[in-house]
Amino acid sequence: MFIGVGSLFVLKRPDGKPWLSLQAIAEKAQGATDNVFKDAQSKLNKSVQNVTGSSADASGGTIYKWQDANGNWVYSDQPNTKGKSQTHTLDTSKVTIMAAEDTAILKELATQKAHIDTKLKTPSALSPSEIKQLMKDAKNIQKLMDERTKKIDKAIEGI
Repeated sequence: MFIGVGSLFVLKRPDGKPWLSLQAIAEKAQGATDNVFKDAQSKLNKSVQNVTGSSADASGGTIYKWQDANGNWVYSDQPNTKGKSQTHTLDTSKVTIMAAEDTAILKELATQKAHIDTKLKTPSALSPSEIKQLMKDAKNIQKLMDERTKKIDKAIEGI
């Protein structure tokens, strides 16, 4: 197989060029890569346009930044209605848009954890009669395990 493929690099077509060349392979790969990149870029531009309602060009979108009463920085697509805000223009070609995640499962997990924590904090003392039954059950299980071991040993010896 290697000889067959390798010979395509050596054998010439009627025009004198080899059937295969590294340059031709690199050019086709570069062309395919360029097409994939252009396609991805156009899809990104459409996505940004759908999200922001404007086209994704180099001028980008505008965001506003200000500090609230507690000193925390606030970022918004609307300016501060109660005071000054700094204006920043984004280059949307450098912005990554990610879908929001559904956090409903976190509330359910928190509820389940609280329920489990409540059960763990509740003491579970057994009565003396329950302890006797538990010990009796454990002895019965041990007896069954011993009988099973004897049967396996006899089966092995009988082979």
